[in-house]
Amino acid sequence: MVLKPPSQPSAGCWKKARKVLEAVALSIGLSACASPSNPPSNLPLTDITASARPGSPSARPGATAVMLALSGGGSRSAAFGYGVLSALAEQQVPGEAGRTLADDIAVVAGVSGGGLLAAYLALYGPAGIPAFKRDYLDQDPEASLRTAFTPDNLLRGYRGGVNDLTGLADWLDAHLYHGATLGDLDGMGGPRLLLHATDLYNRAPFSFDREGFRTICSDYTRFPLSHAVAASAAVPVLFAPVVLENFNPVCPLAQGAPATPATSSAVLAHLQETQARYATAPDLRYLKLLDGGLVDNLATRNLMRSMRGPAPAPLPVATAREIRRIIVIVADASQRIGGDMSTTPDGPGALAAITASIDAMIDNSSRDSLDRLEEETRRWRERLIRWRCDAPKTRDCDKLEIAFVKLSLADIRTPDARARILQLHNKLSLKPDDVDFLSGLGRRLLVASLRQHRIIAAR
Repeated sequence: MVLKPPSQPSAGCWKKARKVLEAVALSIGLSACASPSNPPSNLPLTDITASARPGSPSARPGATAVMLALSGGGSRSAAFGYGVLSALAEQQVPGEAGRTLADDIAVVAGVSGGGLLAAYLALYGPAGIPAFKRDYLDQDPEASLRTAFTPDNLLRGYRGGVNDLTGLADWLDAHLYHGATLGDLDGMGGPRLLLHATDLYNRAPFSFDREGFRTICSDYTRFPLSHAVAASAAVPVLFAPVVLENFNPVCPLAQGAPATPATSSAVLAHLQETQARYATAPDLRYLKLLDGGLVDNLATRNLMRSMRGPAPAPLPVATAREIRRIIVIVADASQRIGGDMSTTPDGPGALAAITASIDAMIDNSSRDSLDRLEEETRRWRERLIRWRCDAPKTRDCDKLEIAFVKLSLADIRTPDARARILQLHNKLSLKPDDVDFLSGLGRRLLVASLRQHRIIAAR
C-alpha cells in the first residue's frame, strides 16, 4: 500500500475560511466599541426656587381655552397634528377680531411624534406653526440615524439601542429647537407643554415638568428640550434609553419621600409610589427612559394628571378666570386595525407578531384612557367652577362650557386611504405627498368636528 500525502485545501476553501475569520474578528472588535453612549445630561438641583418658579403667563386670554393632546406615531402623528394645528390657525374666534383658535391653545400634551410637534408649538407659539412643515416634515431626520442591518448596528441594538443622543436628539436640536432648554419655555408665551417618557424601572410615566425633575432633585430649567423630546420618542431597540441621574442620594435639598395621599385610582397611586421610590430605592440611581407611548400613547393620561393638581391647573390663573368655553381636542394618529396578516393562513412573521402585540396593548390602553378623559374633564370642570366662584370679582363664574373633540385616523373608512395610512406606520421621514395626505386628513377631520359641535358655523 502506498501512502498518499493528505490533500491540501483548495484556494476557494481558504478564501471562505478567511472570510469567516475576518467576520469573527470584526464582530469581536466591534463588540468593544459598538455600544450606545447616553451619559446623563441632567444637572443637580442647587436652588429649590428654580424648581418651583411658575411659568410666565401666556398671551392675553380670550373667552375660549383649547387643551390639545397629540398622540404618538412617528412622523405620521406629526403630520396629522400639523394639519389639526393649521386648521385651528385658520379659524377666527367669533367676536374677537384677529384672534384664531390656535391663539387660544393653553395646554398642549404630546408623546413621541406628537410630542415633537407639541414641543415646537410650546417653544414658538402659534406663529411658528407654518414653519414646522419646513423645519421637520420636509426634512429627512432618518438620514441622521443608524438604520442599516450591519454587525455594528446589531451589536448596538443588543447592547441597549442602535441610536443614542448623537442621532435624533442632535438632529432635533440643530433643526428645530436650537439649544432651547425646558426652562426657556417659560418666557416664550406659548402653551404649557405636557411631555412624558417611560421610566423602565418603574414601568411608569416620567413627566418632563418641574415636579418630575424635583422628585429626582434635578434642575428642570437647564435640561435640553431636544433630549426630552428624544426620550419621549425613543422606540425600544432602535433607540437607546435616555438616561437621567437621580441626585437624591447626594442632594442637599432633598426632603425625603413625598407624601402619598390615599387615592382610589390605581394609576395615580402607582405614580405617587414611583415618585416616592426615587427618594428611597437604593438601586434607583439612574432612570432609563424610553418611548412615552408605552404607557400613554395618546398623552391623555398626562393631561388628566395635570387636571388633578390644585385649581385652576393646568390653566394659567388669568385664563381660568376669563374663559367661558373649553375645547379638549385629542388627535389620535394610530390606525388600530388592518394589515395583510389575515390574507393567508401563514405567518405572521416574528417582527409583525411583535409589532402587532405591542400595538394591541397600547391601543386597548388608549381606548380606556379616552373614556377616562371625558369623565375626568367633567370632574375638573366642577372643581374649576368652584374655584372661580370662590374667587372675588369673577362674573358668571358658573358659565363654563366643555366641548370634547376626538379626531382619529382609525375613523377613516375609505379602503384606499386606510391602506395608505397603514403603510406610514411609525416612520420618521415622509414623502411630500404623504405629508400633504396626512395633514389634509387632520385639517378635514377637525373642521368637520368643530362644525358638529357648533364651534364654527356650518357651511
